[in-house]
Amino acid sequence: MWGVREKALVDQLEPVARSLGLTIVELELPHNTGGILRIFVDALEDRKVTVDDCAALSPVASSFLDTQEGFDFRYYLEVSSPGLDRPVRRWADLPRFAGKRMQVAFSEKIDGRKKVIGILVSVDDAADSFTIQADDGAAVTVRRGMVKRINLIWEGDK
Repeated sequence: MWGVREKALVDQLEPVARSLGLTIVELELPHNTGGILRIFVDALEDRKVTVDDCAALSPVASSFLDTQEGFDFRYYLEVSSPGLDRPVRRWADLPRFAGKRMQVAFSEKIDGRKKVIGILVSVDDAADSFTIQADDGAAVTVRRGMVKRINLIWEGDK
C-alpha cells in the first residue's frame, strides 16, 4: 500500500525501529527536492508512543537517510506517532484491528462505492480480502488490490 520508494525505505528502516520497540506505520516523502519527510511510528507493545521513542529514532533515521541515493537535497525529518486517525498500511496489521471502526478508500468502485466507513469484521488471508460492516448495514468485501487507503477512526478509549 506504499509506493516503491517508500516501501524500500520502510523495509530498510524497520529493523532499526524494531530494535527500539517501534514499528513504522507510515512514511511520507517530500513531493519535490525539499520539504518534510515524515515517519510515523507505533509501539510494538500495547503502549503509547512517547516523545522519547520518537527522539530515539530520529537521529538514527536521519543518519541512514543521509547515506541513501536520492537524498542529496535539504529536507526536514519529522518522527511522530500516527495520531488518532492512524493509517493502516500493512496487510499483516489488519487482523489486530478487527472490531475497530475504519474508513477504507478504494482504487476503483466496489458495489458503487469509492469508500466505506464501518467496522472491520474479518480478514481472509487465503482470499486476500477483508470484510467491513458498513455504517449503512451492508457487508462490503474488499480485495487486497482494491485498497487505496485505510485509516482507523478514533472512538475514544474503547
